Amino acid sequence: MQTQGAPREDLTAVVAELKSQIFQLNDTVLHLENLLWKRDEEEEKKKEKATSSCCSVLDPVGSVQLISVPGIEPRWVLCDACGAGTGWIVIQHRFDGSLNFYRDWNAYRNGFGFYNGEFFIGLELLHRLTKSRPFELYVELVDFNNHMFHAQYDSFLVGSEEEIYMLKSLGTYTGNAGDSLKYNLYDKFSTYDNDNDGWSRGNCANYYASGWWFNWDANREYTGRFQNTQKVFDSGKVLGSGYLLVELSRY
Repeated sequence: MQTQGAPREDLTAVVAELKSQIFQLNDTVLHLENLLWKRDEEEEKKKEKATSSCCSVLDPVGSVQLISVPGIEPRWVLCDACGAGTGWIVIQHRFDGSLNFYRDWNAYRNGFGFYNGEFFIGLELLHRLTKSRPFELYVELVDFNNHMFHAQYDSFLVGSEEEIYMLKSLGTYTGNAGDSLKYNLYDKFSTYDNDNDGWSRGNCANYYASGWWFNWDANREYTGRFQNTQKVFDSGKVLGSGYLLVELSRY
């Protein structure tokens, strides 16, 4: 007579193999749980470190600091000093034309470039920051002859993406560079692939090779082609694009 099923020795081997696999799976689960715990711990440390939504006057000039931003994850920003003192977030920096600012909507929304060179911080971060509390805007321009000019506004606010990142507020102007940004107040942001300007027969962003709060012209836009020639602005100042620093600080 022939017995049914596998020999006892074979079944014992199968059980042993299954137990081994279970132990290995348990080890894998424990390892993954440990990784998740470490990740959560690091995220908590990041959030604890990012206790402020702006640069502090105590932050080293030219340092990159982690700040808390309402509604999104903490972000690294470049903290610097300007003619108005320390504690400013640098939101745009141009000085040699090495970075192309003729970019699409996604690039301007998310930001581009590097903090050790030319960059733009991004419209979404600008909106989140300026919505969270009052901020000042400081624009510093230096020409090729090392003459410095500035424009400062005491109430800077950028709208949401649903509002097409409208320039909603500037506040009061002080400075010697001319109050040209006032012509862009309440304008929506435009890029070559998202035209929101007031020019019915064309696209200012495409014409000026940049993204900006255009109406029907570029009274003052800081993202266009880097110029090696001088240009006379409405303030009467003769400026080239030798150096540009745009900074943001709460008050």
